[in-house]
Amino acid sequence: MDKEKAFFQEIAPKVRELVLSFRGKAAISVQKTSMDYATEVDIAVENLIVAEIQARFPGDEILAEEGHSDTPIPKGRIWIIDPICGTSNIGRGLTCFCTNIALADNGILIASCVVDHTQQDYFWSVGGEKVYINDQLFIRPKGVEGLGIEIDVDMGSVKNVGAEELERYSAFLHKIMIDTDIMPISLNSSLGFAYSAVGKLDGFINIYNHPWDICASAFLLQQTGGVITDLEGKPWEIESKGAIGARNAAVHNQILRAYSGS
Repeated sequence: MDKEKAFFQEIAPKVRELVLSFRGKAAISVQKTSMDYATEVDIAVENLIVAEIQARFPGDEILAEEGHSDTPIPKGRIWIIDPICGTSNIGRGLTCFCTNIALADNGILIASCVVDHTQQDYFWSVGGEKVYINDQLFIRPKGVEGLGIEIDVDMGSVKNVGAEELERYSAFLHKIMIDTDIMPISLNSSLGFAYSAVGKLDGFINIYNHPWDICASAFLLQQTGGVITDLEGKPWEIESKGAIGARNAAVHNQILRAYSGS
């Protein structure tokens, strides 16, 4: 995986520099729906990443949110890209967003990189139960007393589900706030998923997603010994439409029980 490792180490700084070049100004380029759009930053970042992949890995498929969103998951290799996850944040001048890059082979994730534009870090792994933050090996902390349990309860996905799912999610949020000691937050991007992998948060729940939203962080979480399943507690797969992830089984079980109503 030397080529993939070099790609992550070289593409992450390029992506950061490109985003910074817009100086916080992100005009809408494509209005998909009244609440969904792509900015000029989304388009520019995706074009950069896709061009680099096509030059370095010409035989690989590409699934990317803006220009390659209809690519099916093949039996071979495919790069799964979200150029800016948190577009509504960047559109409002907020810095809480990230860039997701994942690589799957035969439907199994084998490498990923998440660029955190909030703190100008990038988290990456090519497997082996090792995750790096920039060029430093990440060592999971044993835990810090007094911080409690904090999870990301993604709110950006709720507009994509029906009334029944919304009722269930509302009941879950009520249970989390009333019956547990868990503190819910929402970063309105998949950055919270990546933060669960590197110990900044303790877990997350996402009730609807596309592969580009979740794959990069899911792989990082798996490599750091975390737990990720679908919303029913079954093994998570690339095309699962929702996910519960946590730094350990105990936190995961709390989230899953609250979501199942038990």
